[in-house]
Amino acid sequence: MKKFLATTAVVGMMATAANAATVVDLTTGGDVTSLGQMGSFDTVGAQGSIDPWRAGSGADYLTQTASGLGVYGFGDSSAQLDGFVDEAITFNFDYAVRLVSVTFSYFGRGDDADIYVNGSKVANESSSNPYYFGNVIATSFTIGADGSTDSFRIKEFKVAPVPLPAAGFLLLGGLAGLGALSRKRKKSA
Repeated sequence: MKKFLATTAVVGMMATAANAATVVDLTTGGDVTSLGQMGSFDTVGAQGSIDPWRAGSGADYLTQTASGLGVYGFGDSSAQLDGFVDEAITFNFDYAVRLVSVTFSYFGRGDDADIYVNGSKVANESSSNPYYFGNVIATSFTIGADGSTDSFRIKEFKVAPVPLPAAGFLLLGGLAGLGALSRKRKKSA
C-alpha cells in the first residue's frame, strides 16, 4: 500500500510540474541560438525556429538587442518590427505547446500588433502588452506590424507543455493499482 501511495504522489507531482510555464528570453544572451534569415531558439520546454518576413523584400534578417528581436530589410534603418513596410516574425515549435503570453519592448501608445496562431489571425491591431493567448495549444505563432506608427521588439514569450489528458492519469493509476494487487497475491500464495 505504501508503494501505491508513493506512485500516486509521483504521478501527482508530474501533473503539477507539467503546468509550469517556460519563459523564452529573446534578448541578447537569452535563448536565441542563431540569427540571420532564419533563426532558432532553445530552452528547456521550448525549441524551434524563428522566421522573419518583410513585405517586398527577399532579404529579411532577424536583429537582436538587449531589448529583443526585430526585423531588418533593405532600406530599414530601425531594425525593429515596424509597419513602415509590413514586417512579421513567426515562431515555429518542434512540438505542440500551450501559448501563455508574449511581451514587447519599445511598445508605446501608437503601437499595435497583429497576432496569428497556427496561421489564423487571433488579434487585429492589439495594443496589449503583454498579450495573453488564453492558453491555446499551437505549433506556431506570428507577431506582425503593419501600421506606420508601429515600431517595437519582441522581448520574450511564455509557453507551457501540453498537459497529459486526464485519461492518462487514470490509466497510470489503474496500472499502479493492478501492480499492487499482483504483489499482494504473490505474497499470500
